[in-house]
Amino acid sequence: MQTYRDKSGNTRLGKSISLLRYAYDRVKKRSGQVVLGTVDYWAKALPSELESILTDAEREEFTEWMTERDRQLGEYKQKNHLLHAAEHMGWAAKALAAGVEPVRPERIWDALDVLAKALEKAGHPRPSRARGRPSKSETPTPDDLVANPYDDPMLAGEQEEMYERMAALPKFNG
Repeated sequence: MQTYRDKSGNTRLGKSISLLRYAYDRVKKRSGQVVLGTVDYWAKALPSELESILTDAEREEFTEWMTERDRQLGEYKQKNHLLHAAEHMGWAAKALAAGVEPVRPERIWDALDVLAKALEKAGHPRPSRARGRPSKSETPTPDDLVANPYDDPMLAGEQEEMYERMAALPKFNG
């Protein structure tokens, strides 16, 4: 995978990957890397001209790399959806409070039921409430939900860890 440094000096992922093969040079009496070609980072398959030059083992290694890349992307997307779920609900509550009519309110109720069941199944049951009428200070407002989740250092650390894992995907070696 090709990387580069941005203006701030941070390492960033490139948009393409280089397909390399180690080859022995008899004249120099050394082995070195030979670039076979480059492929778009999000390619689902190899171009036919590159596929014809690769060995079976190299094609298999590229397929394994694509599978791992897609798995990590799926995991990243799922974490991102969970990170922002409460925030999106807060924005929806603010829209309802502003008088916006939902197109299909029954779908929203169904989604809330599905989410509640999924949370319980994942081991996060609904917190028990104190007896009696809740005070207004205990009840969260839509603005509480819309707060910036990146202020939480733990969440920012998790996101940074995910970027590092994406950058550490297996390299394509020949």
